[in-house]
Amino acid sequence: MTLSFSDWQSGQPLPKGWDAADAVRDGWVKADLDAFMRDTVKPWEPPKPTTPPEKPAERREPPAGPSAQAAPSRPVAQARTVEQAQPATVTSIQTRKTVQADDAWMIDLVMNDEGRVKPKVTKNWALFLENHPKMKGVFAFDAFKMKVMLMRRPPWASSSSHWEPRPIQDSDYAHAVMWLEGLYMTPTNSGIAPVIATVAEQSKFDRLTEYLEGLKWDGTARIGRWLSYYLGTEDSEYNATIGLRFLVSAVARGLAPGVKVDTMPILEGPQGARKSTALRDLFGAEFFTDELSDIGSKDAMMELQGVWGLEVAEMHRFNASETNAVKKFLSRQTDRYRPPYGRSVVEVPRRVVLAGTINPEGNAYLKDPTGARRFWPVEVGRIDLEALIRDRDQLWAEAVTAFRNKVPHWVQENELDAVELEQEKRTDVDVWMETIGSELLGRTAVYQSDVLKIVGVPIKDADYRHAARIGRIMKKLGWSMTRERRDGSDQVRFVKKEGAAW
Repeated sequence: MTLSFSDWQSGQPLPKGWDAADAVRDGWVKADLDAFMRDTVKPWEPPKPTTPPEKPAERREPPAGPSAQAAPSRPVAQARTVEQAQPATVTSIQTRKTVQADDAWMIDLVMNDEGRVKPKVTKNWALFLENHPKMKGVFAFDAFKMKVMLMRRPPWASSSSHWEPRPIQDSDYAHAVMWLEGLYMTPTNSGIAPVIATVAEQSKFDRLTEYLEGLKWDGTARIGRWLSYYLGTEDSEYNATIGLRFLVSAVARGLAPGVKVDTMPILEGPQGARKSTALRDLFGAEFFTDELSDIGSKDAMMELQGVWGLEVAEMHRFNASETNAVKKFLSRQTDRYRPPYGRSVVEVPRRVVLAGTINPEGNAYLKDPTGARRFWPVEVGRIDLEALIRDRDQLWAEAVTAFRNKVPHWVQENELDAVELEQEKRTDVDVWMETIGSELLGRTAVYQSDVLKIVGVPIKDADYRHAARIGRIMKKLGWSMTRERRDGSDQVRFVKKEGAAW
C-alpha cells in the first residue's frame, strides 16, 4: 500500500517494513522527510548500566586458635559499560547502496544496470581524481599563477625522490589517464585536461593574497622614506612620494586585481649598482621576473600570470616606438588570451606592476613629453640589500595597512609639480625647440604655416607628423593652439599664454 505525507499527518499508521525508500516511491519530497524526521526521531541516549542487588553478607565464625590469620581481601569486580564503536555508514536513497562515511563520494558514481561503475562517464573520472585516497588533495588551482598545481605527490611520481608542489606538466595528464585505466576507467587524452581543471577548481587558492593578508605590521613607519633608506636615493619629498605611491599601487594590484596602475618608477644608476637585485628582493623571487616576451604579444600576457613585480630593463636602449609600446602595455587593466588546452579566451584582471632600470649616463631618455607622466625617475645610490631583505615583509605589511586606510596609489595634485620637474630633466629636447623659440621672441601669436617656414619645411611637404611635432613644441614653450578662418580655409594659430617662458 502507499502512504502519502498527508496520510501520515492525518494519523494513518506506518506499514510494516516501511522506510525512506518507500517514502520516496510514495512521492515524499525532502521537506516531507525532514518534517517526518524532526517529529519522530529522538536523540540517542546510552543505556544506563544496571547494578545487581546486593546479597546479604554471610556470617562467618572467626577461626579458632592463636595462629589464625584474616583471609586476604578480594578486589571488587567493576561492571564494563564501554560499547563497541560501530563504523558510520551512508546509504543512498536512490540505489540503496551503503558505504563507509569516508567513502561517501562513491554514492555519486554513475553505475550501469549491473551495479558496476560506468568506465566512460566523465563524472566518474572526476570523482576518482578528486576523492580516491591516492589522489585526494593532489590537484589545486593557483588563482594567482592561473595554473593547475600538484600540491602533493601523485601515485605515479617516484616515492624515492624529494617532492615539492609544482605546476602540472604535460606528462601528468598522460599519467592520470593511465592511473584511471588501472581502475578500469576508459578516459581519453583529449578529455582529461578539462576534468583535471574542474577538479582543481574545487581547491582554489591565491598565494599572493594569502601572503599579503598574512602580514602583520609592527607599527614602525618605513614606506615614507624607504627609497632613501634602502636604495640610497636623495632624502627628498619627491622620492618619498614616489616610494609611497609605488608600494601602495603594488598592494592595490595584489588585493584588488585590475585596479588602474599606469605608472612605473625607473631606477637610475650605473651598471652593477644592483638595481635589479633590489627589485627581486623587494618582491621576492616567487613573485618577480625580469624576463618577458615581446610586450603586447599573447605569450607576454600569459607569462604575466603569477608575476607581481616585472622589471623592464635597459630602458635607455628603447627607441620611440618601443617606449610607446611600454606606455600602452602599462595602461592595460586586464589581459585577454586563450590559455593552453583552453577553448575560450579568458580576460584576467592584471596583478602585476612594472619598474624600469636604466643606466642613463647623463643622457635624456624620455622621448615623448606627453607620455613621460607615466614614468617616475629615481636616482639610486648605495643599495642596502641586507636591510631590504630584513624589512621586506614589514614594508609590505605597512603598505597593506595604507591601502586598507584608503591611501591613494597615484600622484596627487599638489605633488605634480615636483614629479613633472624630475620628468622634464630626463626628457629629450627637440632640436626645433630652440630654433622656434628664438624666432618667436616678442611675438604673441603665430600661424602653424609660419612655424613650418621657421623650421624649413615647405608647406607642400608638411604632414600630420610635422603638425604633431610643432604642436608638442609650442605646448612646451607655453603657447596654446586655436583655429581660425584665414584666406578661405581653416588655419591653426598659436597664442602665447601669460607667463610663458618664450
